[in-house]
Amino acid sequence: MTNTAEFQPFDFEHGVNELSMREFFVWCARQNVSDIHIQGGNSLVVDQHGRKRRASTFVLADDTLGKLMDDIFSPEVRSMVKGGQPVDRPLQLDGDMHNRYGLERGERLRFRCNFVQATAGRLDTTIALTMRIIPTDIPDITKMGIEADLFEALLPPNGIGILGGITGSGKSTLAAAAYRNCQKTEPDRKITTIEDPIEFVLGRPEDILQPTQLQIRRDVETYAEAIRADLRRAPSIIGIGEMRDLETFQAGVLAGQLGHFNLTTMHIHSPGEAIPRCLTMVPAEMREATARDLLGVLQYIVVQKLLRTTDGKRTAVREYIVFDDPLRAKLADLKYTEWGQHIDNIIRVEKRRIADQAWRLYQQDIIEQSELRMAMTSHQQRAFEQGKAA
Repeated sequence: MTNTAEFQPFDFEHGVNELSMREFFVWCARQNVSDIHIQGGNSLVVDQHGRKRRASTFVLADDTLGKLMDDIFSPEVRSMVKGGQPVDRPLQLDGDMHNRYGLERGERLRFRCNFVQATAGRLDTTIALTMRIIPTDIPDITKMGIEADLFEALLPPNGIGILGGITGSGKSTLAAAAYRNCQKTEPDRKITTIEDPIEFVLGRPEDILQPTQLQIRRDVETYAEAIRADLRRAPSIIGIGEMRDLETFQAGVLAGQLGHFNLTTMHIHSPGEAIPRCLTMVPAEMREATARDLLGVLQYIVVQKLLRTTDGKRTAVREYIVFDDPLRAKLADLKYTEWGQHIDNIIRVEKRRIADQAWRLYQQDIIEQSELRMAMTSHQQRAFEQGKAA
């Protein structure tokens, strides 16, 4: 297992300033870091394969953090955060012929940044910055261990696909890998995405038509507005960063009915949660009809989780349901309020839950018991230990 002592903090040889921080961000990407945590009165901390590491030998002073924010982002960002407004901003670093920040010419790094004001330790108020590193290279989806039936269903001609999981479970990576594979294998399909903010840059010089990626509040005000605009742009695939309100949900269902495929994400813990979560956005008197519309366009629901492995890395496990004609017919005979339980029960009976997979990984010594507890309830763990899955 990876030992904390193996991780060496970044060498801020020439002090902490705008240049050295940008070099630090690039260094983090080279160290397979997923998230960077920066706040006043604390060391710089990073997540490497799901584990917290101290990335500096010093504690960052609050006033130093304020100046860095002004230099790297803008005084406007600090003013908004100090005024009690959380802020999301992307950051992009580009290399040039002078190897700027340690990036090669043409190399690019992107970060999704969130700022909030908070109490932390002895500081009554400080700014806490969390930066998600968006990997430069989009993984080859054929090497991601996607189950065969799910792989075949990932990019159908129309409808809606839902990728679920908690923050940091690899939803964006899976979506980007699916888009990139489509560009390679089905170049006649037009891809457009709506994101907040843009994460993976999908376009490549060799593409016949590079995907267009719209950023909320920069290119368009809302997801729903962007979907409606996309319907006039002859897309084959519409990537929707998140269906988080009724207007977006209704626009996505309509797009699926009109012959476009929508790929979106949701924060859910099981596939059965997705339909009730969608319908809670709908007025009660409309839910029955909306549920039937949704059933007609749903293609699959996936929930993914990343588990830390004993070799210091992480592996993805997922549970999913693909909507075929027999399943649609069965659900149509049930009350829509029973659909979620029926879906989760199918996955449970077939032993395809994340808990089932985590137990098998634990039995193979691929994950430790502490990680097993992150993938199942204590009740489920006791049942597995007794030889009967709950």
